[in-house]
Amino acid sequence: MKFIEDPRIKVSRKSFIIAWVFYLIYVGVIMFLSYKLGIKPFVWGLPRWVAIGNILIPFAFVVILIFVVEKFIPDIPLTDDNKENGEIER
Repeated sequence: MKFIEDPRIKVSRKSFIIAWVFYLIYVGVIMFLSYKLGIKPFVWGLPRWVAIGNILIPFAFVVILIFVVEKFIPDIPLTDDNKENGEIER
């Protein structure tokens, strides 16, 4: 008996790798900018590293994440197409 891997597994593995790479880049950018910006001067009454690292960068990465999801992660059905609707496998 030969095992046939579900193509949805391949897509989910690719999505998993993309998510981790995106997260590591996000954390790296936040850590780098927070270290380099320092305490002074103030932006909106907050230290510059707080204002940029906790407000502006997350907003920018949400916009980038929307683009990444739209372009690189396909929309796949979660149901099995080989079975008819309403049929339950036992």
